[in-house]
Amino acid sequence: MSISFGSARLLRYVVVSASKFSETAVINVSESEFTFRAIDPSRTALLIITIPRESATAFNINGSEQLVVSLDDLSKVFRSAERDDMVTLSWTQSTLSVSFERRGFTRTFTLPLATPVEEIPEIEIEYPNTYVLSPLLLYDCITGLEDVGDVLRVEGREDELRLKAESELGEAEVVLSKERGGIEESDVREPGFSVSYSMEFVTNIKPIVKVAEKLTLKTGSELPLYVEFLSHGLLAKYYVAPRAD
Repeated sequence: MSISFGSARLLRYVVVSASKFSETAVINVSESEFTFRAIDPSRTALLIITIPRESATAFNINGSEQLVVSLDDLSKVFRSAERDDMVTLSWTQSTLSVSFERRGFTRTFTLPLATPVEEIPEIEIEYPNTYVLSPLLLYDCITGLEDVGDVLRVEGREDELRLKAESELGEAEVVLSKERGGIEESDVREPGFSVSYSMEFVTNIKPIVKVAEKLTLKTGSELPLYVEFLSHGLLAKYYVAPRAD
């Protein structure tokens, strides 16, 4: 069985980002979709990408299967991918093969499958606050704040979102607003919320943020940060648990 994608770009960044906080990825395939999940050992961060059948260039799947693969090995393979490579994943009971094709030239890597791990839970949260942001603008915000402190505080109201980096030495702040175009859309039912997250887990997703076509951020007091990325029909989701202040 196998599945092919027209571009390795987003999947490459998903795999590399996931390898920063998790040792393994769980891949679930069915006749309708391909889902990649990675969670860190402390269950602070969870990254999911779902690729529906119609978004794949080839989808040769019969039945359902679960594959577990080392992210250290898989990230090394995907780091060799070029942005215009077509990628094909195929597998047996014991191996996963990753092929990159560009201009008629194919490179194939075969990895052993890992031992099954504990099931990664589904997350269902009704968020009170939703912001649609420019991906490149959020990328610039994270880049500007990541070296200031190890805590990211998120605060907001209907027309404004504040991102603050905090440390013992001080803080820095970026304000995104509807007035200046930083916020494209918003739905805020909990104005005045304030919640903090570990900066290291937020910066893990910078590569995905940079290539996203649409980005939605959801949050709320004492709730995980949720960032949703859409790119060429592919949907990626990232959760970060709140810090205990």
